[in-house]
Amino acid sequence: MTAARAIFLGLILLGRVGEAQVTNTLVAVADAFLCTGSANYNNGQDLTGLNFGAAGTLVIAPPSSAKGEFQSVVQFDLSTVTDAFNSAYGSNNWAVTAVSLELTSNYGTGGVQPNNPIFPVITGGNFVIEWLQDNDWTEGTGTPSLPTTDGVTYDSLPTLLAGAHEPLCTNLYIPPGNNIPVTWPLPLTQNVLTNVNGASSITFLFYAADDQVCYLFNSYKYGRGNEPKIQVAATPRLTILSCAFTNDAFCLTGIGNNNAAYNIQASTNLASAQWLTIGSATADETGIIQFIDEDDNSHQQKFYRLSQ
Repeated sequence: MTAARAIFLGLILLGRVGEAQVTNTLVAVADAFLCTGSANYNNGQDLTGLNFGAAGTLVIAPPSSAKGEFQSVVQFDLSTVTDAFNSAYGSNNWAVTAVSLELTSNYGTGGVQPNNPIFPVITGGNFVIEWLQDNDWTEGTGTPSLPTTDGVTYDSLPTLLAGAHEPLCTNLYIPPGNNIPVTWPLPLTQNVLTNVNGASSITFLFYAADDQVCYLFNSYKYGRGNEPKIQVAATPRLTILSCAFTNDAFCLTGIGNNNAAYNIQASTNLASAQWLTIGSATADETGIIQFIDEDDNSHQQKFYRLSQ
């Protein structure tokens, strides 16, 4: 990148230097737990065709649980995410750097039996977060005391899984105590990024990965600040902000991820596509990258670029 071009970019972006990372936090817009029932609850009633979309809580438990298997689905509306990032950095001049879920429970203490007997005792263990392509499921209005059939149920799982789906991560749940939020980072897979960049809805399925876990966390209907939340962070795309000669040394300033390391590369001929790494620099806590090419004594034309 030539000096003139880099200075031009600097004029566009210099006013955004302090916004090295913007995080958008959104509350779930639909959720429900899906369960089978067991011989230890309500005389062995089959719950697989019943909806619990208004239960106020979400549950993960294995088939071996004393109260049967529980899976949960949660949906978020990402339609405002791109607007927020475009406002901070300029249209499409950003890249997603992190996506995570925050889950909180008012039953977060190990060994505790929740008040409603439909749920098993709180226990630590492993669970899976899976991305689902299907966003067309209906939350429903059922509760444990008055289940319905107007929304998603355990029997809906074959339909939910008929479309594309991708296990994202397996996590170890250790009950943290009541009303303590736990953050679960998600990998930035192509499916997740497509939903974020496309400002669409995104659905996650939660289920047990061992025969121990029983994880309750609040649904968005319960409120009180303990709703499921998705956190999406973005930073400016790696960009050269400005460049200038000072005492015969070439000074380059860029912006990227805060505290990230970058290589500075140079070439004397763009047509050759041969880039030589001439140094490195680490962005500061605001994302600013600074590099001085003190060995540039040739005074010949040279092109620079940043590389991660």
